[in-house]
Amino acid sequence: MLSLLLHMHQPDYRDPKTGIPTMPWVRLHATRGYRDVPHVIAQTGARVTVNVVPSLIDQWEHYRAGGTDTHLALARRPIASLEPHEVAWLLQNFFHGCPSTFAWFPAWGELLARRDAGERFDTGRLRDVVVWSNLAWFGFSALRDHPELRELRRKGEGYTEAEKDHVLDVQTAILRELPGLYRGLPEVSCTPYYHPILPLLVDTAHARRSMPGVPDPGFRWAEDAREQLVRARARVEEWIGKPVRGLWPSEGSVSPEVIELAADAGYKWFATDEEVLTRSGRDPGDIGGPWEVGRMRGIFRDHGLSDRVGFVYSSWRGEEAAADLLHRLGDRPRLLALDGENPWESYRDAGEHFLRALLGRARTRTCGEMAADRPRGRVHSLHTGSWIGGDFKIWIGHPEDRAAWELLRDARAEWERRGRPPGSREHLLSAQGSDWFWWYGDEFSTPFEGEFDRLFRAHLIAAWEAMGGPVPPALLEPIKRAATGIVAPLAPLPADGDDWFAWASAGRVALRAGAMAPVRGMPRSLLFGERDGKLHLKLVPSGEGWVVHGGGAAVPFEGDRAVLDDGDIVLAGPHGLRVPGEGVLRLPWRERGPGVPER
Repeated sequence: MLSLLLHMHQPDYRDPKTGIPTMPWVRLHATRGYRDVPHVIAQTGARVTVNVVPSLIDQWEHYRAGGTDTHLALARRPIASLEPHEVAWLLQNFFHGCPSTFAWFPAWGELLARRDAGERFDTGRLRDVVVWSNLAWFGFSALRDHPELRELRRKGEGYTEAEKDHVLDVQTAILRELPGLYRGLPEVSCTPYYHPILPLLVDTAHARRSMPGVPDPGFRWAEDAREQLVRARARVEEWIGKPVRGLWPSEGSVSPEVIELAADAGYKWFATDEEVLTRSGRDPGDIGGPWEVGRMRGIFRDHGLSDRVGFVYSSWRGEEAAADLLHRLGDRPRLLALDGENPWESYRDAGEHFLRALLGRARTRTCGEMAADRPRGRVHSLHTGSWIGGDFKIWIGHPEDRAAWELLRDARAEWERRGRPPGSREHLLSAQGSDWFWWYGDEFSTPFEGEFDRLFRAHLIAAWEAMGGPVPPALLEPIKRAATGIVAPLAPLPADGDDWFAWASAGRVALRAGAMAPVRGMPRSLLFGERDGKLHLKLVPSGEGWVVHGGGAAVPFEGDRAVLDDGDIVLAGPHGLRVPGEGVLRLPWRERGPGVPER
C-alpha cells in the first residue's frame, strides 16, 4: 500500500520593493510539474497527497493577476528593441533548467554551443533562445492540450514574434488553471508559510541536539514558528476551499517543541524522514504506519525508495521504473515523500510514463488515510533534525549561514524593541525562509546564488527601512563569498543513476585560472564522488582536452566524465591549469587527507 506525498515548493522570488519575482522558476515549473501532477492524479484516480507552500500560492496568484517577472518582462519585448546590455543579460540568464534538455532538443543544444563558442547572435537567434528557454519546460499535459507546442518543438528554429508570444500566452493560461486543479485533489497538506526551518526559529541552540558544538547565533522566537504554522493552514484552506489537516514541515525539520506548536495550530498529522524516527526514543516497530508523537500522528518516509524516484528513475524507461519500485515496495505500507516539481526536470517525458504506470497500478491512499491507521507505537522522545542527514548542517553549519542568522536575529530583536511596527513584519517572516540559507556555505552552488543572497538581505533592508532605519552596514555587503578550494562529498554517489540529481551531494572543486586570463571553454568546477570504490569525476560544464593525472597515469575525460581507481589527482588542460590545492582527492573520504575538510 503506497502513500505518496509530493511537495510543491519554490522560494518567494518577489523583490520586496517591486513585488516582481527576479527569477522565473515558479512560472516555468507551472508548465511542467505543477500542472502535470494534478492532471495525472485525476486521470488515474490515485489517492495522492500534494503538499503546497503558501508563499508559492501567493506567487501563482501574482501571475494569475497579470504579474510578470524579470525574465518574462524581457521575453515579452520585441527582440529587435533590446539594448546591448539587455542582449548580454539574456544570453547569460536564459540558458537555464536541467542540463539534459540541451541534449533532448538538438536545436536548443546548438544555441548553447554557439553561445559558449562566443558567437554573436542576430535577432533571429536571440528570439530562438527566448522561445526555447520556455518551450523546453512544457510537460506532458500541456503538450497534450496544446499540440501546437509540439509543432514548435519540431520546427526548432526561426521562430516569429507571434510564435514567441503564443508560447508565453500558453504559460499564462496554465497559471490561471491551477486553483481548479488543486481544489479537486484527494488531499492537500501544507508547509509553514515561507518555508522556514521551524526548530531553528524556536531556538537555534536546538541545532546542537543533532550537531553538538555548532555555534549558536542566538535566534529564539517560537512565536514566529507558531505564526508561520497558523497562517499557512489558513491560507491553503482559503485557496482550496476545504480543511487542511496535514503538515510537511519545511525540509522535514521537526523537534518536540515544533510538534506541540503544530498541534496547537490544528494539524492532526505530520510527515518527515525515517532517519528522524530511527534516532528517536520509541517503542519497537516499523516505519510503515503512523506513530503517536505527542498529540499528533507522525508518518515517516522511506528514504531509499523516495530517493529512487527523485534521483535514479529519470534515466529508466517509465514502465520499468514503476515496476521496479512496486517490486521493492511489495505489500508493505510505505510513505514516499519528495519534491513534487524538481524531479520531473530530469525525466525526458516529464515523468509521464513513470507516473501513469505507478499510479495506475499501485494501491494508494493519502497520508491522512495512512495516519488514521492503528499506531505502530509511541515516540517517547522525538529527534530534532531534518530529512537531510538528520540534522541542520545545510542551514546553520557554515559561518555564512550563521552570519545570516545573526542579521535576522538583530532585525527581529529591533522590531520587538520598537513596538512591532507593522510594515516590517512580512519582510521578517519572508527572510526566515530556508532557501536563503540553503545557498550559503559550500554545500551547493547555483549561478543564481548571488541573487538569493541579495533577496535575503533585501528583505531585511526593507524591514529596517519600515522601522525607520538606519540600515546596518553589514546588510549592504554580500554574505555569500566566492567558492574556493575543495568541498568534501555529503554522501557517496548513488549505486545507479548518473543524471544531474545523482551528483547533488558530490564533492566540488571550484576551478579558477589563477593569475592567468580565463581560458575559453574552461570548466567552472569539478564534481567528485565515490562509487564502487572508484573515484568518479565530472566537469561542469564539459570541456575538450582535459585530462586527470592519478597514480602517475593520465586519464582523459570521456565527454565530461572520468573514473580513477585511486590516487591523488591533478586536473590539467591544454593551458596547464590545475585544481587549487592539487593532490588532495583520495579514497576513502573518511580517511582525511591534507586539505580535505572532515565530513
